[in-house]
Amino acid sequence: MKLNGAVIVNAPMEKVWNLFMDPTQLCRVIPGCEQARQLDETHYEAVLSVKVQFMTIRSNARGTLLKAEPPQHLVVELMGEPVAMAGAFRAQVSIDLSAIADATNVQYAMDLTMLGRLASLGEAIVGSTSRQLTAQFANNVSQFFNNSERL
Repeated sequence: MKLNGAVIVNAPMEKVWNLFMDPTQLCRVIPGCEQARQLDETHYEAVLSVKVQFMTIRSNARGTLLKAEPPQHLVVELMGEPVAMAGAFRAQVSIDLSAIADATNVQYAMDLTMLGRLASLGEAIVGSTSRQLTAQFANNVSQFFNNSERL
């Protein structure tokens, strides 16, 4: 399943880049992120909790920074397994930043693959939830900088 979009963030590109590179701050804008930490220069782990219609799916996830071209482009791969159900997911996320005056255009693309029971929930349900979460993430990033000066 592929998702993509863009959002204008009212912050300089370097500040937006710093948000994406700091797992603690990034967790604050990712819907359902309960905790995140950096393991080394390119590896991260997180606990994610996502409500999908009638159930909440809690997952342990590991992320790998595949490509970083500061402060404009990054590619991350996220792999995870739900805590209480068989299955797994893999997502590759690409983010491109470009300056627009004092703001930043954030373009994102995600390729999401699910296996096991996650996949059996149906693409329509998971797709709808994924689109909602992606839109919420974009809004959260925008609000992060609008609410106060951070980073």
